[in-house]
Amino acid sequence: MSSKRKVATPEPFLEAFDPKLREELGVWYTPTEVIRYMVERVDRVLRDELGRPDGLADKDVYILDPATGTGAYLVAVLERIYQTQLENNGEDAAKQAVKDAIHNVVGEDPTGRVFGFELLPAPFVVAHLQLGLLLQKYGVPLESDEERVGVYLTNSLTGWQPPEDKPKQLVIEAMKQERDQADTIKRKRKILVVLGNPPYNAFSGTSTVEENIAQGEGLVDKYKAGLRETWDIRKFNLDDLYIRFIRIAERVIAEQNAEGVVCYITNFSYLNYPSFVVMRQHLLEQFDHFWFDNLNGDSRETGKKTLDGRPDPSVFSTDFNRAGIRKGTAI
Repeated sequence: MSSKRKVATPEPFLEAFDPKLREELGVWYTPTEVIRYMVERVDRVLRDELGRPDGLADKDVYILDPATGTGAYLVAVLERIYQTQLENNGEDAAKQAVKDAIHNVVGEDPTGRVFGFELLPAPFVVAHLQLGLLLQKYGVPLESDEERVGVYLTNSLTGWQPPEDKPKQLVIEAMKQERDQADTIKRKRKILVVLGNPPYNAFSGTSTVEENIAQGEGLVDKYKAGLRETWDIRKFNLDDLYIRFIRIAERVIAEQNAEGVVCYITNFSYLNYPSFVVMRQHLLEQFDHFWFDNLNGDSRETGKKTLDGRPDPSVFSTDFNRAGIRKGTAI
């Protein structure tokens, strides 16, 4: 199989499958160059800052893309694992390391360490296909119906702690297995890396009540605390999905596991907008080091120019969507 394999991406896929849902969620194709850059940055931070000399290939590094889409980030992670193992231990070890990282068994507790969560069934299926093709390319395919890759159909913003009430009974056994396996990852695996491109928009199809950390405490309440009383900020919107995904990553890495790396590409508003002042304070208290790549790209809203006088382009400008998106972005 050619190494220049065409990768299905969620934006054009969803545009064809359900354009209204794509717009509501704020799902955008991530350029391959951005994905590879983010994966390499995470690999380097693991080596230089967290004492994992093999980076993403280290066997105790559990990795999660909580907004997997069609699996592009997971493919890039596995390709990095393959390359590291190839350099250190040879081709056979590299192939086996890739399969071990993503391989799981249907209906059993997850045994891999590279995971993806996806809410929408169609991209979820495509992600399974893409990862299956990658294993086939490396000569270590899934060999039976009992084998599966570590992408799970679940809401990434819920289920991180046992419910106070009895969980809902699911009629379809396969859906119950899917939920139980995803919950095992959320509650029992020490995730060391959270990365990806979470959806940007607020979306009425997700329940913020189910996201509550505890009775009466909303997922992003800590980012809102004191905005009116201390900062006299009366109007704010901290319920966009990308903010909720940042909060989940913070909980997993800083609060639950006390070490690790978060690497997202998102709307860049949280870097300097007044409404996010409490969020910034909170993150500064929770993490030891920060690296930001401000990609700008908001010229359609601000008229911002590059140094040579041209409109500041969006990194999300593609053949499918040449204008990119209106908001600036940052890694």
